[in-house]
Amino acid sequence: MGFKKYSLLGWSDGGITAMIAAARNPELIKKMVVWGSNAFVSQDDLKLYNMVRDVSKWSARMRQPMEEVYGVQAFAKIWEDWVDGIAQFANRPEGSICMELLPLISCPTLIIHGEKDPMVPSFHPHYLHKNIKGSRLHLIPEGKHNLHLRYAEEFNKLVEDFLEE
Repeated sequence: MGFKKYSLLGWSDGGITAMIAAARNPELIKKMVVWGSNAFVSQDDLKLYNMVRDVSKWSARMRQPMEEVYGVQAFAKIWEDWVDGIAQFANRPEGSICMELLPLISCPTLIIHGEKDPMVPSFHPHYLHKNIKGSRLHLIPEGKHNLHLRYAEEFNKLVEDFLEE
């Protein structure tokens, strides 16, 4: 597209992708914002993932938008496959997804996290903040995994201010 530098925003697995891209291509990345992301899979994470494996037990509000996109049976299969796939990282040293890459991230980074995120426990954003040099951590006390939707105004202001600095 002709851009020499660009900023990355990544939610959840998209945040993992952004961190990997920022670590491997520091000359291309101006700034990065990640939320609901992690760099490793712990035993606590595995318990959480297995608790939400069966999408039929999810609330309709959480399940229906995905079922409308993928179909009821396809979404259930896609989600089970995701749980199985992410669980495999627990077999790597320290459960690393991209832990070893975090020190290579040199762009200004904003980490946003909902303190009530049921999918990504609060130790993850603190780990990212500690291991990404010069990063900032902003916690949203009532935020959950989809904080960018529920707290869109606050989230958008945070991101916009950060990117415009």
